[in-house]
Amino acid sequence: MTKNTRTHDAQKTLADLRDHLARHDKPIAFFFGAGTSCAIRVSVASEENSTKSIIPAVAGLTTICKREAASLGEKYTTAWDVIVNHCKELNQDPNIENILSRLRIMLNAVGGTDTLAGLKKDELKQLEESVRKSIAKVVTPNLVELQDNYPHRKLARWMARTSRQNPVEIFTVNYDVLIEHALEAERIPIFDGFVGSYQPFFHSDSLRRQESAPGTSWARLWKMHGSVTWQRITRDGKERVVRGEPNMDGEMIYPSFQKYDESRQQPYSTFADRLSRFLEQDDALLIVAGFNFGDEHINHLIFSTLENRPRTHVYALQFEELSEETDVIKRAYQRSNLIVIGPKTGIIGGQRAAWSPIESPAFLNVAFELNVTKAVDGEDQEKQSGTMKIGDFKSFCDLLESITAGHDQDANS
Repeated sequence: MTKNTRTHDAQKTLADLRDHLARHDKPIAFFFGAGTSCAIRVSVASEENSTKSIIPAVAGLTTICKREAASLGEKYTTAWDVIVNHCKELNQDPNIENILSRLRIMLNAVGGTDTLAGLKKDELKQLEESVRKSIAKVVTPNLVELQDNYPHRKLARWMARTSRQNPVEIFTVNYDVLIEHALEAERIPIFDGFVGSYQPFFHSDSLRRQESAPGTSWARLWKMHGSVTWQRITRDGKERVVRGEPNMDGEMIYPSFQKYDESRQQPYSTFADRLSRFLEQDDALLIVAGFNFGDEHINHLIFSTLENRPRTHVYALQFEELSEETDVIKRAYQRSNLIVIGPKTGIIGGQRAAWSPIESPAFLNVAFELNVTKAVDGEDQEKQSGTMKIGDFKSFCDLLESITAGHDQDANS
């Protein structure tokens, strides 16, 4: 299906989204990918008026891990290239998460005296250790100097000012603690599936049984791919997952739990089940940000539920335009309850179209931009186009802040 000549009304789309967010009786959740973490920008000490992402995007993280792997020696560089080629052969993006998953598959498959990608078992283990430690180091920046207006903090302020019948749930594939930092700064209690005080441990029943969980005023945080704060320990002969200070070993970073043995699938499989059960609720709303739908397992969870639950809606906020070949675009053509919002086009009601170039109210300036190109020789009039900005997590959180400000003004009037 190709893009037609019609346009979508950006103002109506944003108003609909705002109305969804304002409904106190609607189950609402967010799903965050790496793009949300790299939306926080900090000053570069050595360069005046220059900033960088506090945590790099997946491509930048892949480059860092590749450089660290190369420092181990030439054979590790060669092995890296072999793994990259394996990913490409499987039609997978050779990013760091797929590379780490491939490495762990190879580790499980290689025998004591065998070699894979030119590396023996202990060498593969060293490469895998280098990758996860590099990831853990990069996604654990110093958060002390963060200003109070960073995107996650604006999200937290919006959450603090809303009263809902159901708890707000946040699913994330990020390993960092930026969300925890923001929620705690706004004094929002968080429940993440771990219970206890001395050494909080993962308690799966607290996700499955409502009576075991805190009340609706507690935000829910489900870390689908693990966290730098998790560790696996053995106590009294039994293995458990506990939460503590960030751990630079990165032992609980699991890009895809499906590829590991059953004993290693917790807490990941429980969080995946929680995502499915959330989406199965009537009128559930999931807002996806900073995620490019590159995880087949998560895609299946979301798309299969949308087929069976027409009253469930998913807004996929995209930083860049996605090609017609991407899975989420193909699905959006088939499902009217999957809305894709890109900077230049949107898919609404199964139709892809550009955003209509219209003047929008001042409060929508953070979310939509009217672009005007002056007429050149031979043209009768200037050209106009519209750019939707909420695929950038910063702009989306600016929109939430404008909603919060509007509510505060209404309350004070």
